[in-house]
Amino acid sequence: MPRDRKEGGSLIYGPVPSRRLGRSLGVDIVPYKTCTFDCIYCQIGRTPQTTTIRRPYIETEPIVSEVAARLNKGETPDYITVGGSGEPCLNSEIGIIIKKIKQFTDIPVAVLTNGSLLWSHEVQTSLQEADVVLPSLDAFDAESFRKINRPHPDISFEVMVRGIADFRSVYSGQIWLEIFIIRGVNDTDDAMAAFGPHIAAINPDRIHVNTAVRPPAEKYAGQVSPEVLNRLAEKLGPRAEVIAEFKGQSRQHNEEDMGREIVEMLSRRPCTVEDIAAGLGLPRDSVDRQVAGLARSGTIQTRRSKDRLYYFRPAENNTGDK
Repeated sequence: MPRDRKEGGSLIYGPVPSRRLGRSLGVDIVPYKTCTFDCIYCQIGRTPQTTTIRRPYIETEPIVSEVAARLNKGETPDYITVGGSGEPCLNSEIGIIIKKIKQFTDIPVAVLTNGSLLWSHEVQTSLQEADVVLPSLDAFDAESFRKINRPHPDISFEVMVRGIADFRSVYSGQIWLEIFIIRGVNDTDDAMAAFGPHIAAINPDRIHVNTAVRPPAEKYAGQVSPEVLNRLAEKLGPRAEVIAEFKGQSRQHNEEDMGREIVEMLSRRPCTVEDIAAGLGLPRDSVDRQVAGLARSGTIQTRRSKDRLYYFRPAENNTGDK
């Protein structure tokens, strides 16, 4: 049976600052941390139990209605991004959701996926109307796959990589492949060389080279320096680019809605005050006041990574989707 969010919860978040998609209006179509992977770098924490079961986890109509309502309020994101707090391709209704959204807006629809289910003909068919699909490929062999992504036992590295390549052969939209670099795991020239044959088979339109900017699920999943990231991107060829920090523009805001928008945003990803201000188009001083009040009430908490202070919504406050 499909399930909706708990009362008062939202299926839509943002727009959030995306270093890949500009201002991204997020659409969350699976319960919190419902995923095929338990990636060591995940910014929203550990996956309690991985799964490969596809079903309509959340009602389609509330998702589509919330997107329409948000756009009707005047939101103008660069992309509507199906993704969020789990693997969206686990929702068996993803194709219907994308199709219905595209019936009332020309804003391009992107799908953020870990790529683990792209071997499935049903999934391949469901994603045909998306404008951009952004799969991940963090590993270069079976051993690094187990170490980085900690997949469900039924998912093998070979099937996953072949599945992404097979999807490329039947999909006419853009494919932007993300490679997440982790210090001491896949940050060597040899690793970049090992990625080569897989990238050639997938033939993505772009390659986005990323590293940990927000606190990861495992503390040892450390970021690499900008210098290393740029050097490794060069090894991957001319389509590879290091993802730059997003800088947004301020917009008119409603003080009453600001706290709700911030909590929605932090439910999906830890953010700094700068991230929040950029993603929601809000003045820095207003965000400072809001997060201070939310932190005092215990609605959100703080975590320091390197020299940056991140705000996040505690996991126990997200249990309504499990």
